[in-house]
Amino acid sequence: MRRILLLLVAAAAVVAGILQVGPEADPTPDFELAQAEQVDEAEASPTVWYCPWIAASDILDNTISVATEADASVVMTLLDPLANAEPTVFPFDLLAESATRIDTGVLLRSGESPAIVEFSNGPAAAASLQFADGLVSADKCTVSAPVEWYLPGGSTKTGSFTQLRLFNPFADNAEVEITAHSEFNLDLIPDIAQIDVAGRSWTTIDFEPFLPFRDELAIKVTATTGLVIPVMVRTDEHGEATWNGSSPSETWEFPVVSPGKLVPSIAIVTAGDDDVTVTIDIVTETGIIVDARQVTLDSTAPALVPLEDLAVAPYGARLSASAPIVATVVASVPDLSEGDGEGSLDDATPSTTAGETDTTVTTEDDFARGLAGTTGIPVLSPSWIIPIETLPGSDTTLWLMNSGVDPATVTVVALSEDEFLSQETVQLAPGTILPIPVPGETGVFGYRLTSDVPISAAWEIVGNRGVALVAGIPTG
Repeated sequence: MRRILLLLVAAAAVVAGILQVGPEADPTPDFELAQAEQVDEAEASPTVWYCPWIAASDILDNTISVATEADASVVMTLLDPLANAEPTVFPFDLLAESATRIDTGVLLRSGESPAIVEFSNGPAAAASLQFADGLVSADKCTVSAPVEWYLPGGSTKTGSFTQLRLFNPFADNAEVEITAHSEFNLDLIPDIAQIDVAGRSWTTIDFEPFLPFRDELAIKVTATTGLVIPVMVRTDEHGEATWNGSSPSETWEFPVVSPGKLVPSIAIVTAGDDDVTVTIDIVTETGIIVDARQVTLDSTAPALVPLEDLAVAPYGARLSASAPIVATVVASVPDLSEGDGEGSLDDATPSTTAGETDTTVTTEDDFARGLAGTTGIPVLSPSWIIPIETLPGSDTTLWLMNSGVDPATVTVVALSEDEFLSQETVQLAPGTILPIPVPGETGVFGYRLTSDVPISAAWEIVGNRGVALVAGIPTG
């Protein structure tokens, strides 16, 4: 049973080991890459998006979805894991108000192949989806490249495995410092405290050999020379989840945290030296539960805050902190061996009176397979562009959240390869979330959202392969 999902990924990878190093790529082509930014935002200008966790093999498929509001020329570059191999470059054009999906396995099927997606105009954005039998994971690509990144939500407890990929899409070599915090506070790892990543290459670190049996693991990546794009990959026997690093913020929103009947928690790490108080509000389809939970975090240790006892799914969450933090939602199959009744599939927790015995038997087969995670949304926006994916046998849902006090009128435009497919206007009451099912096999590869008040947006995919959560992308 050990590493059921990691074996699948390992079979697809060309380079394997505790520390996996991608090749130093040929210096051409000379990418004109963006400078450091702090927040992922699609702007009305040329942008470059980085997708670190891309791989296609005999048993693993990968797609990249792109969406744009303006006419744009797009160049997708896949780095090759084979030494001295030229990158695979695929140029194409997009019409205004359109979206499409690129099967990276058609372009390059050699295992790990991080991608760079360049848009000549915008707002535009990209997201990736990786899938196989019994596996699905997805994440937005990132346009930001700050010097410091925080990645909470890892774990190396029994049956869980955490990897950190450091992708350097730039021409110059990068040097980074790795700092790990767990429930044991600061964890020193001399062997990987400093890592060199050659230009246009990548390195993947497996944390289990260095920090085994950590229930909670948060990683800080600091670039001392150059810049890198990190992504955390967490795997267990039920599925795989990936999410990008983030910069600290005092507010975070998650339009959906409870996909596929999984048990949600919020992984939090502080960015300063002082303890931090975090207040969590729960936002449902019918209203908001203010101050549903409040926790005080030690500045030296990450926290995993459970949410499943706060409301009946589906629901989202809003976090407010007394100082900057980074937050990630992690949703997993409940541990039925604990025998505490958690993870029931009933819409509400069954109640018993004195003298009664609850004879409900819940089995693991009752639950949707999967492991899901995504970074939160630090900044609300009245406009969003969202590359999105559908899969046969899975349901994709776009989630909108209005955590404010004013009602929102939102225009939802479904985007296809040629032009937008449909447009509808929805009302989003204050303090509520709203699901919008994404039709499958109709050519919808993205959405454009316009609201009269700031909102947040994300999407989920749930099915027989597993579950994935992806945060939306605001437009500037």
